[in-house]
Amino acid sequence: MLVKVAFPYKCYRAKTDIGTTMNKMDTLACCIALLGCNSNAIATGEEAKAHVIAQEKAWSDAVIHHDIAKVASILADDFIGIDGRGFVTDKAAELKEAEPPAADSTAPLLLKEDLSDFTARIYGNTAVLNLINTAHFSSKGKETTVKYRRTTVWVRDSDSWHCVSFHGSRVLEPPKN
Repeated sequence: MLVKVAFPYKCYRAKTDIGTTMNKMDTLACCIALLGCNSNAIATGEEAKAHVIAQEKAWSDAVIHHDIAKVASILADDFIGIDGRGFVTDKAAELKEAEPPAADSTAPLLLKEDLSDFTARIYGNTAVLNLINTAHFSSKGKETTVKYRRTTVWVRDSDSWHCVSFHGSRVLEPPKN
């Protein structure tokens, strides 16, 4: 990479002002520091992607293990989700769904989620994550598997990434002739 730095000062060989020379050195030092930050920004972007993916996995794990406090810490207060059935949820509904089922519940129980094919894109303090979720459920002694494509949107505050939006679309198997 070639960087061209222009100094707004005129220099004459016969007359050198020490203040002007120091200003040039300060400007050069700032340019070098900025170039160094550019490589750190790339590392920070990769780091951010890893953090967002880790948060997505932590969310899945917290729901499966009914860790309400963890789910609450991951979701933003203004979270909006749209599941694979088209149902719209908010943070309160997600926390309720993460609760352990009642002993007499006949609702399907989420056993595990296989998360794969992650693509994370970082835009400053916002991240968009696309992935595949293969969810395994148990209902009345029978296990079923449902595959979804997920998109989650994350926003970073001073200490962590929080999910602000979720959308899931069920992956349907093509008809067999």
